[in-house]
Amino acid sequence: MRYPRLASGILIGLLVVILFLVPVLYAVMIAFETPKHFLVSPATLGHPVLGNFRQAWDGADLGPELVNTVIYSVSAAFLSTVLGLLIAFPIARKLIHGRSVLYTTLMIGLFLPFSVIPLFAEARTLHLYDSRIGYIILHIAPGLPLSVLLLTAFISAVPIELDEAAWMEGAGYLSYLVRVVVPLTRPALLIAFLYAMLTVWNDIIGPVVLLADPSLYPVSRGIFTFYGSNTSAWTHLSAAVVIVSLPVVVLFAASQRQLIQARFMGSVKG
Repeated sequence: MRYPRLASGILIGLLVVILFLVPVLYAVMIAFETPKHFLVSPATLGHPVLGNFRQAWDGADLGPELVNTVIYSVSAAFLSTVLGLLIAFPIARKLIHGRSVLYTTLMIGLFLPFSVIPLFAEARTLHLYDSRIGYIILHIAPGLPLSVLLLTAFISAVPIELDEAAWMEGAGYLSYLVRVVVPLTRPALLIAFLYAMLTVWNDIIGPVVLLADPSLYPVSRGIFTFYGSNTSAWTHLSAAVVIVSLPVVVLFAASQRQLIQARFMGSVKG
């Protein structure tokens, strides 16, 4: 029994390396190539150069776009996570009528595709088009379904006796959520936040549809525009992708402890 499990583990590890790690490493390798060497020998690493990163940084105007992206993704993810907590608690504690319908609706929303035309019409009607605040508001919804579903599961595992003890001591609703529920569901909150942030960070269609002012562009729109004018500059494009991906990689690496804790808590509850 032990050897089949070991073999399946090795096979899964090889598939992960082939499907995910190899393309990432190849993109990083291209980012350090000279354009001439890449065209002559794209599968081998020549003398590493750093000039591609400068060209990508200046050519795609990544500095202001990264600032915009951080503002958009962090703000939208924070609001999505907070709303998810406020919705998930009454669902988990059965404090509202129609909670099953609401829960099912959110679950369906998790699998619905990104609707461009209705979102554009909503942005124009509510005067949220080509606006930094409007862009943040319109990006709260994509991460909300998973946030509610995940937090509902975690809150359901919090002993209800804590609620009763808090009410008897006169704790307020929001005070109880902040002081008791948030610390106990911190791993789930982190996962919900990271998912929502990554959804905004990687969004390509949203900036094209909702933003017209170049000063408001996030990095996804900037790289899209940069690629349109540099279709053959693969080394510069790879360098831009590495620059844009690096903050997310660092954030996920710093969050590994909480993510592992969430996985452990989920396995214990299961």
